[in-house]
Amino acid sequence: MFLKLLTAHLLGDYLVQSTRVASGKLRPAVLAAHVALHGLLLALVALTEPRDARVWLALLVVLAAHAAIDAWTSRIQPRTFGLLALDQSAHLASIVAGVAIARPGEIAGGLAAIAGGLDDARTWVLAAGAVAAVWGGAVLVGRWVEPFAAAIDAQVGPDRPGLQRAGRTIGLFERALIFLAILLRMEALIGFVIAAKAILRLPEARERGSRALAEYYLVGSLASVFWGVLVGVLVRAALGLAR
Repeated sequence: MFLKLLTAHLLGDYLVQSTRVASGKLRPAVLAAHVALHGLLLALVALTEPRDARVWLALLVVLAAHAAIDAWTSRIQPRTFGLLALDQSAHLASIVAGVAIARPGEIAGGLAAIAGGLDDARTWVLAAGAVAAVWGGAVLVGRWVEPFAAAIDAQVGPDRPGLQRAGRTIGLFERALIFLAILLRMEALIGFVIAAKAILRLPEARERGSRALAEYYLVGSLASVFWGVLVGVLVRAALGLAR
């Protein structure tokens, strides 16, 4: 039932919901239309479930919670990623509550599966590897290129703060993709990551007129790729040993 309710929620919030509705929920009529659409989707879910008063109670709880959450979050500005995460987390919690009402055994089974996963050494190998590859790599690569960055700042001036934050975010995604590519044995994806970063960064280096800046970007990129590959290979080997 959880997957059915989650699918209905995603359909109502992303596939069917228009931009006008998403931005206009402060108006009661727009919010009511959006909630009615979710009510229709939940009614379709009910048709796939056995006739049970608990099912209908669960669906009403989910629908009422959806209306309350959207009425609340639509009044919060600005519309940041953090607000979106809060909104969707609240919806997810309401879905879990609905499943707990209608199918408590499903919740118990899910908790047992989570507990089993947390007791598996491979889970912690993956978690430690992901943190080391993505966020640990940010610190390691940052320290490695710091002397080069100081020289570049003296030669062509410092990056704008926005560019510095963007560079860190790009590095996080870069290492995350490389880590996943190694684990999934999709090493060709690494070439795509390197090419995409080169297309993004090298024109900036030419614009600022510095060969040293291009070399600095290359050093940082190679260090980031090397670290992501190294951690990915080590984690993949450890997962084989942890079976």
